[in-house]
Amino acid sequence: MTTPDTSKNVTWDELLESISTGAAHPDETNWKIFRYLQHNYKTMGSVMARTLLAAYMKLHVKRMSLIDSCMLGMAVNVSETYSDFKLPKFLEAWGYDRFLRPQDLRRQTGKDGRQYLSLKERVERALQSYMLHHPEENKEACDAIVSMYAAKVIEKETNGRKRRYVKLVARNGSEVLADSHQFPCRPWEICGRMFDVLRRVSKQGNERAADVVLSQKRVDEVFSVEVGYVDFVDENHGHIHVYDSQSRHFVALKSVHSALNITAGSYVRFCPIIANGDHFKWAAIVGVMDKYEGRNAFGVYEAKVEYANPKEKYIRYSLESAIKYTPEGNIIKGGFASTAALPDDVRNGIVIDSHVRLILFLKRGKDGIKHNYVAEVF
Repeated sequence: MTTPDTSKNVTWDELLESISTGAAHPDETNWKIFRYLQHNYKTMGSVMARTLLAAYMKLHVKRMSLIDSCMLGMAVNVSETYSDFKLPKFLEAWGYDRFLRPQDLRRQTGKDGRQYLSLKERVERALQSYMLHHPEENKEACDAIVSMYAAKVIEKETNGRKRRYVKLVARNGSEVLADSHQFPCRPWEICGRMFDVLRRVSKQGNERAADVVLSQKRVDEVFSVEVGYVDFVDENHGHIHVYDSQSRHFVALKSVHSALNITAGSYVRFCPIIANGDHFKWAAIVGVMDKYEGRNAFGVYEAKVEYANPKEKYIRYSLESAIKYTPEGNIIKGGFASTAALPDDVRNGIVIDSHVRLILFLKRGKDGIKHNYVAEVF
């Protein structure tokens, strides 16, 4: 059978006439449907494009043939143009991928010498994109789609033009940079939100964000939740400094968490956002805790008072609880703690050999070394 000339246009009347008697010449009709779609699918609208694909499917016989491969490629084009086209259902009815021809599995070289994706690769990419944009589908079945946290917006100037990039971090610590124009919101609305990201590998071998949509998942559905102590709220830089019981230091953006009443000394539930190989750690705060509950969840050290100076408002302590492991360094058994935050009667009641409870972690000092830091004495 001679392959029809796909460059020749088909009129609407010719198409209707062929479809009306299509059962008598299915291949000829399907070629006319293909040619009409080829020239008009971008402008005809979703309903008409879907109607013509449905007309093709009525005549379609599951087999390996050129017309069916061409129509599969056309379905990919329609899916990329119209989001309401149900590509997975079409693929199931078409018989994908059992009826792909050997040629459909190979990349093609164009007249310009460039290599183009195979039909199978095009279908797989279109299917990934469909899954990304249709949250009602099971995205977990697509490994290329990952829920990621937007940690930071980075502004770069190239050839005198400013561009914004977003640093996205996944639960496993992998990260990608995406152009801010890929996001379905304005640049200042991006940070602190969860996005579903379709990731692909570039020709240079680098992982990139091919497409981004707002995720329906909460950050604490994707990332683990820890208990942290808010050591400092930096109003000048808009940062909230959080430590966990392992002495790890995290930074949360104040603008992202403005709805929460977070102050220095608060205990919070937060998700650690840690990119592989990056010393900087972000915190996504999901709630403020009651102080009593927060202290117990964070972890309390029992200590004996070795020396007390109520006038200068400090004590020297010796830990009696087992010292916890911290990846940031070693907590030592003895040290000093301020009692300035305590009421006078409580402070005066702390004497040698009395016992206190401490909220303690390692914190970097002016010497650049991490030392015991007592956040609370009670």
